[in-house]
Amino acid sequence: MSEDAHKTLCAYVEEELQVKNPQAYMALIKPATHYCEGCGRSAAKAENLCKPQKL
Repeated sequence: MSEDAHKTLCAYVEEELQVKNPQAYMALIKPATHYCEGCGRSAAKAENLCKPQKL
């Protein structure tokens, strides 16, 4: 996943990472420190979101 570091959670969900590799997906969202103003997802790092805001 290191080459995909620029992807957002929206892109990962579109690729069904949460289904194909739930552990990798959970690593992106736990512990959540930011949320996306656009889609409402939360993530551990701001760079994984389109419109990040600190929780």
